[in-house]
Amino acid sequence: MIILKKKIADFASNFPSYMRDWISTFRAKLTIVCLVGLCLVPLLTQNAYFLGIFTTFMIFTIFAASWDFLAGFVGQVSFGQAVFLGVSGYVTAYLIRYLSFPWWISLVIGSISAVIFGLIIGIPALRLKGPYLALGTLAMSLIMYQLFLMGSLATMWEDAFGTLLFGAEGVSQVPPISPNKIVEYFAIFLIMSVSLLVLTHITKSNVGTIFKAIRDDETGTSASGINTTKYKILAFMISGLFAGIAGGLFAMRFRAVNPGIFQPLYSFYAIIIAAMGGIATISGSAIGAFIFIFLGEILRETQDLSLLIFSVILILFIRFAEHGLLKPTLERIQELWDILLGR
Repeated sequence: MIILKKKIADFASNFPSYMRDWISTFRAKLTIVCLVGLCLVPLLTQNAYFLGIFTTFMIFTIFAASWDFLAGFVGQVSFGQAVFLGVSGYVTAYLIRYLSFPWWISLVIGSISAVIFGLIIGIPALRLKGPYLALGTLAMSLIMYQLFLMGSLATMWEDAFGTLLFGAEGVSQVPPISPNKIVEYFAIFLIMSVSLLVLTHITKSNVGTIFKAIRDDETGTSASGINTTKYKILAFMISGLFAGIAGGLFAMRFRAVNPGIFQPLYSFYAIIIAAMGGIATISGSAIGAFIFIFLGEILRETQDLSLLIFSVILILFIRFAEHGLLKPTLERIQELWDILLGR
């Protein structure tokens, strides 16, 4: 018993101070309630359609959080986040489909490949700044899209290269994490929770302080002796890692991956979700993804009008919730809670 108490005391002393302070806040209690609610979803319904919507929401939460980390905390706005999503998706799908690797090993390797691409993209792209960086990453996304589309083009070289990259059809019949939808749900839930926790910890750490200093004043940070280029490349790699995790899960969730995953549309999905939840919040990506995915399902029946309706709704979000929904939502819920308690 004495040894157990000593271990608990050691764990508490080594626990990050910001986490100890955060646990006592209203936001922490609400977060725990939301996580418990997500855990209860499979107990309330085992319908494959509804569980699929929730797993998609969790995958896009990770994807949007990876972009929010890069843009919101480091100030590096990228329009090419889909590159990381697609590279990891292809690698993960290939390893599972053709080499019969276990899904978790395939996911790890796929995510590492996205990190490598983060390094490859980060080094040349960081010579650019502001809108030129955004356009440079967008160009990389378009290049990858065209490369993976090869397979039905004219020349022999292009045809061979396209076959190597699976052409326009991509990789299909990718086995899921588990044939049991509930097992798949909880696996993705656990990965999402750990991903958000790790990203939050990074932003609160000493490295995170440097990232925010670069975002706020890169010139001043560089003048203080900090190698800003090294930290920006590191940020690209971290962002690529979590976007890669989302890409691997995406391939297993939808049982296939094709060149369409490299389209800039997916990069803009991440931007929209992060903006809806609140940029530079990490956890705001969960709110944004929940609204984005479920709203998309509701508007699916409107067919041709869905894009117009969705665009109008997004404009209203941007107009009346400039800093996202996370902060005002928390404030309103806390006010209601205080009223109910008579405070």
